[in-house]
Amino acid sequence: MIATPEDQALHEDKMTFDPQKQTASDPKRDGIIKAAQALFLRDGFSKAIMADVARDADVSTATLYKHFESKEELFAAVVRHTAASVQDDFGTMAPATTAREFFFQALSSAHSVHQQAQVTALLRVAIAEVSAAPELARYVFDTVVVGRYARLQAALDEMVRRGLLKPHDTAFGARIGIGMIKELFVWPALFVADFELPVDALDRADEAINIYLAAYGA
Repeated sequence: MIATPEDQALHEDKMTFDPQKQTASDPKRDGIIKAAQALFLRDGFSKAIMADVARDADVSTATLYKHFESKEELFAAVVRHTAASVQDDFGTMAPATTAREFFFQALSSAHSVHQQAQVTALLRVAIAEVSAAPELARYVFDTVVVGRYARLQAALDEMVRRGLLKPHDTAFGARIGIGMIKELFVWPALFVADFELPVDALDRADEAINIYLAAYGA
């Protein structure tokens, strides 16, 4: 698909989008985000054309730009929408009676998230755009990846408070925990189109949890 001069200019100009900009929800805006999500995840950021978003959302180009001043701003809205719709909030899981139970719940939650095709597709788009659109790729990283670190760290802090884990550097512990999730669910899904969990996935998860608990278990 060939980008229009308008889209090329938007892409080449210095990015000035505000990721935190919020607009009250309405049906047209929601329809635009839904259409843009499908196009961005299918074609990537660089190749997606704003006129195609307007067509698929059944709105005029003028209406599209009334809601989103640039393709970068629209992409940021899609990232927020995708992340919010599949967010694995470790803090809202059922209270665990043991650290092992928590980690199994966390792994199960992460697995459910990465079964959502749009999450893997969004990460693939971000990786592909690192060179061409580094600010957008960084926004995906901060929203999806760093946000997950923060949520897991908060859950680890709570388990330390409850005496289920030893006091330790929970920021580093969150990196270790996320590392388990990445090795089991994220990296294979990103690079293998037809990835399926191996039959021994639960055994691998159990071994990873054993390593963490050997270091930090109460």
